[in-house]
Amino acid sequence: MQLQQIKLLELSVIDLDQRVNEELENNPVLEEVKSDASPDEEATAKASTESEEDIPAYRLRESNSQPREGRDMQLVGQNRLGFYEIMLSQLALHPVDERQRTAATFLIGSMDSDGYLRRPLNEIADDMAFTENQVVSEQELEDMLRMIQDFEPAGVGARNLQECLLLQLDAKEEQSKNVQLAKVVLQRTFGDFSAKNYDKICAELGISSRELSAAAAEITKLNPRPGAGLGEEVTDTAPPIIPDFVVEYKDGALQQSLTSRHTPQLRVSPEYITFLKSQAKNKEALSFVRKKIDDARWFIDAIQRRCITLGIVMNDIVQKQKDFFSTGDETKLRPMVMRSVASDTGYDLSTISRVVSNKYVQTNFGIYPLKFFFSESMKTDGGEEVSNRTLKVMIKKLVDEEDKCFPLSDKEIADILKKQGYIIARRTVAKYRDMMHIPVARMRRAG
Repeated sequence: MQLQQIKLLELSVIDLDQRVNEELENNPVLEEVKSDASPDEEATAKASTESEEDIPAYRLRESNSQPREGRDMQLVGQNRLGFYEIMLSQLALHPVDERQRTAATFLIGSMDSDGYLRRPLNEIADDMAFTENQVVSEQELEDMLRMIQDFEPAGVGARNLQECLLLQLDAKEEQSKNVQLAKVVLQRTFGDFSAKNYDKICAELGISSRELSAAAAEITKLNPRPGAGLGEEVTDTAPPIIPDFVVEYKDGALQQSLTSRHTPQLRVSPEYITFLKSQAKNKEALSFVRKKIDDARWFIDAIQRRCITLGIVMNDIVQKQKDFFSTGDETKLRPMVMRSVASDTGYDLSTISRVVSNKYVQTNFGIYPLKFFFSESMKTDGGEEVSNRTLKVMIKKLVDEEDKCFPLSDKEIADILKKQGYIIARRTVAKYRDMMHIPVARMRRAG
């Protein structure tokens, strides 16, 4: 039952609908209250059920919010959603101009269903000139590709397996010693690692077999086909994708709800309660029905617990990021890690991870994956904590606006940020630059 509870917590709204349907098919005692049933009929059924077995009826709180117009809300209410649509929905969240959007859209369309971009950028540039009548440079495509490589799931947009695995390691929230070593192994000894030349790797990197084993364990957890799980083929009969949460800013206040348009109201069938009373002398039938009633009762309660847990966790996220949910300004995102949410809510870190995984929230400004709101902190010289996401945006802005004949070094970027009040070391700038896949200064120099 604990394992089932954990699995329910990980499910998105659509996956939960499928799970509910499976339970309805497998347990004849469990039934769905039809939407056309009168309030009196529902109340009578609920009362008779609860008085006999104290079994709660359950329905997720339903949001009355309707999807807003515009491409920022592509993810809501679509008739179909496959890998490419998921990529495009994330592209819609980025403030790029039309030229950049066209280039990024073309790159996404050039990716295969595993999430890889296997065609050279110069060929894609030629295709754009021919089919879109738009001339773009390889550097422009490279810039858009780096942006796409920050999309979820981690690893999409890679040009080979090595890059795919490195992207996933870079995306890990906890950059532990083992994760750092795993990146070194892939960067410097990828061929030997693929060939399982472990003794050679240990000698070249000066590490022990135990350290290599720990790094290899991190690598084997990664997904070599990050796009495959998002659907190989899209059809018009695919179910619509809806966000798991809705957070709206209305009348000067934030309103939060769980999305529930496809989750039925469940109850134990009153007919089986009557049957149970009539079979007092039939021990075999009595045992069977009681078992099914217990299963139904547990399932209804498990979904209710899921609802409560998701609501508590999302409320904590909203409270921590209320400035963003009120304005949509990414620079107002506060530093937040899963550990702090776990501490505030009293849940285990693993529970928070499951709640956040594959969940989306609809806001007044678009749909965002919950992982978007998590980032580590840095301090200003005034002692104020700022999100490292803010610093990444500032670093990228400095690089975008630099003189390409004299690109900024990591130390120069750090010095500029220090003058603006941000305490940041050169090596931290280098770390964030690498995470955004921005080349070193000498590689950015024009000509």
